[in-house]
Amino acid sequence: MKLLESIYRKLYGDAPYWTRYPLLLLIWKPIRKFLNVIIIPAIPFNGLRILLYRLVGYKIGKKVFIGMRCYLDDMEPSLTVIEDNVVISYGCYFACHGKNQNHTPIIIKKGAYIGTGSLILSGKGGIVIGENAIVGGGSVVVKSIPDNSIAVGNPARVIKGNQEI
Repeated sequence: MKLLESIYRKLYGDAPYWTRYPLLLLIWKPIRKFLNVIIIPAIPFNGLRILLYRLVGYKIGKKVFIGMRCYLDDMEPSLTVIEDNVVISYGCYFACHGKNQNHTPIIIKKGAYIGTGSLILSGKGGIVIGENAIVGGGSVVVKSIPDNSIAVGNPARVIKGNQEI
């Protein structure tokens, strides 16, 4: 997209990062955003939601349930990894980027449960929800949760299990 970058420089000075994207990526990004934010979270059938999330680029294992009105960060879908037998309740939000922060991974290990309305914010180093960990409803997770632990609150704190975060 050298042409777009050069036109932008002549008109406005410095060209933004997106002027260096390939044309197909510039077309795909708004379509992916529309699917991820409007269409997929409203689908009442879990199997179809999971299929579409995988087609968009998320790495999702087997026997996973993702409730309606969940929003997975669509800036870099391949950084969101959801392993087998995970349950993500209704209305959870996942963010793998922020201001002055690179895109960082969100990894949810096997058998984890994330309660309704939880926020998973990966921060500068990424975040891991451990195997068989439970995140209570409405929790704001800003640090990794160890295996076999229960975490609740804002910010989420481990109340049962391995206290090392």
